[in-house]
Amino acid sequence: MRSFDIALKNIKKSRGDYSVYFFTLILGVAIFYMFNAVGTQGIMKKAMLSSNETVEMFVRIIGGVSVGVAFVLGLLIIYANNFLIRRRKKEFGIYMLLGMSASKVSKILFIETCIVGFISLIAGILIGIIGSQCLSVVVAKMFVMDLSGFEFDISPKALLMTVICFVCIYIVVLIFNTASVRKNRLIDLMMADRKAEKVVLKNPAVCIVLFVLSLAALIWAWVNVGFFGKTMTRNIFLGCIIVGIVCTFTLFWSAGGFVQKLCSGMKGMYRKGLNAFVVRQFTNNINTSSFSMALISLLLFLALLFFSTGFSIRSYVNARLYNSTPVDITVEIFESDKDAFLNEIGIPVDSWSKDYLEVPVFMGDDLTVANLLGDQIGAASERFQLADWDVVIGTIRLSDYNRIQDMYGRKPLELKDDEYAIICSFDLLNQFFNGAIKEGNTINVSGCELKPGYDAVVEEFIVMSGMETNLGAVVLPDVVIDSGDSIQAVHSNLVIANYIDDNTGLAVETVLGSDPSYADRVFFTTSREIRKQSISITVIIVFVVLYIGVVFVVACAAILALKMLSDSIDSASRYKVIEGIGAGRSSRMRALFVQVLMNFLFPLVLAVIDCMFGARFIQEFLESIGMISMGSGIALSCFIMLVIYGGYFLTTYEGCRKIIGI
Repeated sequence: MRSFDIALKNIKKSRGDYSVYFFTLILGVAIFYMFNAVGTQGIMKKAMLSSNETVEMFVRIIGGVSVGVAFVLGLLIIYANNFLIRRRKKEFGIYMLLGMSASKVSKILFIETCIVGFISLIAGILIGIIGSQCLSVVVAKMFVMDLSGFEFDISPKALLMTVICFVCIYIVVLIFNTASVRKNRLIDLMMADRKAEKVVLKNPAVCIVLFVLSLAALIWAWVNVGFFGKTMTRNIFLGCIIVGIVCTFTLFWSAGGFVQKLCSGMKGMYRKGLNAFVVRQFTNNINTSSFSMALISLLLFLALLFFSTGFSIRSYVNARLYNSTPVDITVEIFESDKDAFLNEIGIPVDSWSKDYLEVPVFMGDDLTVANLLGDQIGAASERFQLADWDVVIGTIRLSDYNRIQDMYGRKPLELKDDEYAIICSFDLLNQFFNGAIKEGNTINVSGCELKPGYDAVVEEFIVMSGMETNLGAVVLPDVVIDSGDSIQAVHSNLVIANYIDDNTGLAVETVLGSDPSYADRVFFTTSREIRKQSISITVIIVFVVLYIGVVFVVACAAILALKMLSDSIDSASRYKVIEGIGAGRSSRMRALFVQVLMNFLFPLVLAVIDCMFGARFIQEFLESIGMISMGSGIALSCFIMLVIYGGYFLTTYEGCRKIIGI
């Protein structure tokens, strides 16, 4: 029989063994193609609002990340291939016992590997092509975009990159396979399935003490990072991270002995059915792979944190983007005669807008940020040590501010003649402003003593911005600014407007941004630019964290699956023993299911707890830009984890069941 025919029959016969290997190869190829192709999709360019520089940056970043991803996938494929070689060593030994030369066996294995690789590559690329189109639709849905211009795209560049990377990885696999068969003696191949991994026993007392100490140290690190991370010093923070990593490894090292001792003490539960057998199997798996399980847990934690943060930022941008751009343009002109300036540069406001508002912004040396902070200046200075608190802050008439409120579609403010209001959307500064307001801090403006008119800062903006970091202004009663004793002088004139049409708007923006000398005379922000920058940056963040996160989850789940499949080869004889003493098929299937489930859940549960406190720490910093909740990001993270991790779990259970022969 020809080597090709033997190889083809072997693949058909061993398709159960190849299930996880196939799944990993196809998923790896599909992921690699999808994320490298998505930058060339028409809908992606539309998401970036036709910003070629941003699209090019996105492609470069994804390309750079893909180098690391290719390395990880390469190691993963070699690891998966190692499992298959071990699984089939006895089969190769039988071939050689029947007179087949080592070179002929290597040739058969070479052909098998090529066939599997070719099928996986084609299937992965086809799934990747379809997936990249779906990913484009997801981009559009994520950022509420029009799908009318959607086109089916295939990226030749991504296709070539995928094929080259896969071929390079597979050349290493082929070399490894050939060397593996040639270096083993016949006796080693024939006895491979009897070289079961030895049962590792650890001192129960040591395990219990180490487990409790590790858990206590982890709780200390969790609480400090989750609840006090924002205020702790860098050294303490790094200490918490180091403690968390070290204790994760010691926790898994001691978990087997701890679980065994704990469960054996619950005699009613332990002696029921096959529970004692399942606990023994689980603890032995943990004891023999504590390092890899701890590493998997840490990688799953990073993946969950990537997912949660990326998706939460996306949800935040969608929720606030259009609310933060209620008009087409805001122009602050630092000239005494704004009309003369606009006429000078050739864009009088009447020529490009019929819906606009003109508002003066005032300043006086008697009103600074320090005045507004009052007794909170000490705490603020400690937090922001390089800040200049004597900077003069702008003021605006109450009537003018309410005109802006009406233009922006917001509720008007109400102030008495002896009251003031602070307008600010910078959360980190607001906490000190709010402290001053609660203390009843009064300010003196143009000889008038004013008290706070509201219980807290009014978290709104006057000039549009891409981030919620507007230092804002102070709203004063008209009588204070217009009184004869007022020392408030006009600092700038603000024009808030909507364009007549998009073409006119583009022309205005081009003129305002055309001459560098205008930078000292005018400052403008447009809804078009804010949306472009916000969406573009967010798309990059979401796709990079999604790319890395998915690869981490796939790698962790695949390693765990292959470890379980490898252990099931050793466990087959033990399941035969319990079958011989009367354990029914349903009992053995239940025992195997629980065993596999526990091995998949243990690192995941610890990763989820890590992520809960890690996400809380990150959220405190994201709150400084106005983001309040990471709930939607965590929900999407759990869904992705369920699909990938759950898929590997079911595939692993089915593979283990076939290997054991239940």
